[in-house]
Amino acid sequence: MRVPNISLYNTSKHQLNMVTNDLRDANEVISTQKRINNISDDPIGLSQVLDLRLSVKNLEQLNKNIDLGKTWLDGTEAALQSVSNQLIDAKLLSTQLVNASMSTSERNDAVETIEGIIDQVLSLSNTQVNGSYVFSGTKNNIRAFTYDDDANPSKVNYNGNYTAFEVKTGTTNKLEVGRIGEDVFTEDEIIVDGTNNKIFFKEDPGKGLNSERVLEGTLPDGTYPPDELAVLLRNTMNSASNDKGYGVTYKVDYDDSTKKFSITDDGKYNGYFGFEMLWGTGETPRVGGINTEGILKEGVDINVIYDTSLIYDTPEPSGTAPLRLTYDGDGFWQVLNDPGYGLPTTISGTDRYVELDLNQNGLTDMTISLDSIAVGGDFVEFDIFSESDDHSIGPDLGFSSGDVSFQPARSNDEVPLKIFDHTNNVIDFTEDTGGGPSAQLSAAIPPGKYYEMDDVATAVETALESASLNGIDYTVTYSEQTGRFSIVESGTAPTLVDLQLLWNSGTNTGLTAGTELGYSLAADDTGVGPHISDTAATLFTITSGTNDAINFKEILPGKSSSETSELTATIPAGTYTDIDAFIRAVEDAMEDESELNGNRVDYEVSYSYITHKFTIKEDGELGRKLEDLEFLFGTGTDLSASAGATLGFDAKDVSSAPVESQKVTWGIFETLFDLKEYLATDDEDGISRTMTRLDTHFNSITSVLSDIGIKSNRLEVRKQVSSETKLTLTERKSMIEDADVVESIMDLQSIQTAYEASLNSTSKVINLSLVDFL
Repeated sequence: MRVPNISLYNTSKHQLNMVTNDLRDANEVISTQKRINNISDDPIGLSQVLDLRLSVKNLEQLNKNIDLGKTWLDGTEAALQSVSNQLIDAKLLSTQLVNASMSTSERNDAVETIEGIIDQVLSLSNTQVNGSYVFSGTKNNIRAFTYDDDANPSKVNYNGNYTAFEVKTGTTNKLEVGRIGEDVFTEDEIIVDGTNNKIFFKEDPGKGLNSERVLEGTLPDGTYPPDELAVLLRNTMNSASNDKGYGVTYKVDYDDSTKKFSITDDGKYNGYFGFEMLWGTGETPRVGGINTEGILKEGVDINVIYDTSLIYDTPEPSGTAPLRLTYDGDGFWQVLNDPGYGLPTTISGTDRYVELDLNQNGLTDMTISLDSIAVGGDFVEFDIFSESDDHSIGPDLGFSSGDVSFQPARSNDEVPLKIFDHTNNVIDFTEDTGGGPSAQLSAAIPPGKYYEMDDVATAVETALESASLNGIDYTVTYSEQTGRFSIVESGTAPTLVDLQLLWNSGTNTGLTAGTELGYSLAADDTGVGPHISDTAATLFTITSGTNDAINFKEILPGKSSSETSELTATIPAGTYTDIDAFIRAVEDAMEDESELNGNRVDYEVSYSYITHKFTIKEDGELGRKLEDLEFLFGTGTDLSASAGATLGFDAKDVSSAPVESQKVTWGIFETLFDLKEYLATDDEDGISRTMTRLDTHFNSITSVLSDIGIKSNRLEVRKQVSSETKLTLTERKSMIEDADVVESIMDLQSIQTAYEASLNSTSKVINLSLVDFL
């Protein structure tokens, strides 16, 4: 069969094009030394190459991240190493200056040195790497720490956030290379040792100065976070109260959000109970543990004029051998249990007063005054506590501003049970000794406030006897059971055959004391008596809309005063002849209002016959519900009807919030600022306390430096692994992508030979005549 020449021509051209393309591809492989130059060369291989290229790029970026992380860690390490050196300098300086041989001026001169250390540490805390602050967290564009007042700094504020800057070191791995400055420069634990393990506090049951007890506690040594320290403090206070106090149970809490400690009691003590944390004065010389025999204890006033003279302690425990002064009845006091002052065995004084010269320098160091009269054999005894080393835990708990106290709401003023003035103090009466009734006599009760009904009875008795023309001896009594007075002659000569109390017919009925004493003014009392009040004497009168309202707030834990609604308790109007009945009325009114509000708080209202004051508090028998109880005697909505004055409260709001510390920060800056203050005030104990804290800070910085070293090593290892992985991937990519040069040259030569042969054969085909072609 004959093949047309046109077909031969087209076939030759196609073959030549194929050979030409092969030659071009072979030349491209030689020039690029890459086996895959187009997707058509090896689609699967190209996909693998692209994946490997991406992996290599990622590794290159990770290496850059690692280098950045190393730079941050190196900068942080250098800064903290310098901070560590500054702490060593401060510790060495403190060690020198805490020595008793150093003078006040030398300690004061060191203040400037500490200021320089503070400035240097502040500068180091603001270390930058590549323009970023390494201790600011992820807010590394702002300074980590700044003074609160550049001109006169007293503290340092942290301005960063609480997310550490980190770098990516793997597909899913990240490493924190930055630091949260507050964590680095602040401790979350504190060491308790002999420099800061003391606590002094005073318990006050509201029964006068001599009922107050100063207690001491020692915290066990150890390292504690704030919540454990709160438990430790609570147990120490409870133990001291059980041993030598009033057996009160205390509550000590730490709020992690506000970083503050709070102290209160459980509210179960019956009646008033307050306490004072003696952070500032607990270790000063003092007397305590007063006891008496035959002398009114609450009426003993011991005035220490020179407390520096109290250099010898009476034996421990308190009460073992107190210093005793016994009155001999002839103006002399016998001394027993002198702890070492060299007092004479007999000291001249009076039955109500004696002076002591403790250091025998001719000056009176202490005076003892008595409200009652001492007779032979009566004694006063007390313990002496000399000044001791401070070692208070107070500053470490955020209590650095002196003594602080807790007390429930108690009357500001003594509350009288009766008030007599010139409008209600007259008793008109007549006496008949057998010769007929005398002319009208008028007894005037001395105007004033009376806090005891027995005192009222005595005042009435004295007034009647003073007004008597016959020298009659009267007996006036008051019965707490019935609330009534009884007036009768005592029965000693001369005697009466008739005593008329002219409540109705006397000339001074407009000024009569009859109503105040519970006698009816409808008729006179006649006969020998006894003349007993018709009704119980009124102690308190509550008038609706005048003095029946108590505005208060029940502040629950976690709430503030501004978030709490005001409540109004309404005391039932009427007259109250019994204090207990009045107390119950106030309690019920507050509890009813509390129940309406949904809190159902139990209240305890009490009245002290010693202080003559009311106390209003939450009853803790079933457990405290309130964080604070506020009485709005100054700002309440019912001030015109407030019962505050009736209860003895001033027109001011009253709060019974727990004792609360300032914000607790156990940081390097706080320690250095404290050290500066202790040096300026020549406080050796404070300097000693900061030495322990400096050791803690040094150990913490050392721990951070160790962590930085570990992270730096991890980055080195990671970089090495990354480099090796990159090399492996590059090799794999090369194996897939790169061409074998020798093989490629041989392929080129072979293709070139084929190409030349194709050209020869094609030229022969193309040279055919047109006739052959046709």
